[in-house]
Amino acid sequence: MSTLHITNGDSAAGTMRTFLRDPVITMIDVLHDGPAPMTATLDEWHAVRARYLSSSHERSYDDVLRDLTNTDDQVATAPERYDEVVFWFEHDLYDQLLLIRALDLLGGPKPDAKGIVSLICIDRFPGVEPFYGLGQLNAAQLATLTDTRAQVTPDQYALASHAWAAFRAADPRELVQIAHLSTTSDRARNVLPFLGDALTRFLAEYPSVAHGLSRTEELALGGLREGPTTAGALFEATQAQQTRPFMGDWGFYTILRRLASDRTPLLSIQDLTDDVDLRRCTVTITEAGRDVIGGRQDAVALNGLDRWLGGVHLVAQERSPWRWDAWRETLVS
Repeated sequence: MSTLHITNGDSAAGTMRTFLRDPVITMIDVLHDGPAPMTATLDEWHAVRARYLSSSHERSYDDVLRDLTNTDDQVATAPERYDEVVFWFEHDLYDQLLLIRALDLLGGPKPDAKGIVSLICIDRFPGVEPFYGLGQLNAAQLATLTDTRAQVTPDQYALASHAWAAFRAADPRELVQIAHLSTTSDRARNVLPFLGDALTRFLAEYPSVAHGLSRTEELALGGLREGPTTAGALFEATQAQQTRPFMGDWGFYTILRRLASDRTPLLSIQDLTDDVDLRRCTVTITEAGRDVIGGRQDAVALNGLDRWLGGVHLVAQERSPWRWDAWRETLVS
């Protein structure tokens, strides 16, 4: 019996290859970072993501485009080429977006397909505290998960496609409804148990009604209130405050650079250059940053806004078209 295993990154994949005889491939695209709009074709989607990823990483557009296209081809055709396709994912935002996109790419169960599609998706592992993801587990631990896989159901395909379309929509209200439903409805929660919390965390990246900061920006500035620290230490401190860490250090450092280079900087970074290793740079909150985190000033009013969140392009000079109300866990306009 031939099986293809698909997981979330090189760390877990490398460990899986030590005990699995079948091929293992990875899906690696930080979908919550950068534009993820609704596109007419898959080729247009690949072009959008490749332009963004190549502009932000030390890789060419052609290389990124080739990798995105090849990975999607492997995923989309896997049920035709293998007896079973097994997705290995976890509970955080990064993985949940990969999961709903993968299931949408497959397009639901196909009666004439050769293979079945199965899912392993966990939010904890015995003896591993705190549990962040599959990359923490050794080969023996990962191997115990193989018998926990369950065949993907029509309801899972349907919810995944619905959520993926809402994530890429130019209007975020449908995504808010799906997040609420997936956290409050027993039926929806049973379909994709971790999706609702993941989408709610994504929505918290919208500017807050309290001060115009995203949740990540709020954690970063809050971590500087007691004094300067290195960017590396600040990343670790903010991750420790996340219920489900979903962001790598590269994405976090990109946010720090933006906060330091805005027209009214909310923090400063010592010896900042384009190619400096930010982990060792000292980061200090500015007086403007203290005013914003204290609610006396608004980040959007000070610096405007030009940011993609899924399919929503937030552009504003002083007032965001959408704000996150953390108390009610909803967006307001």
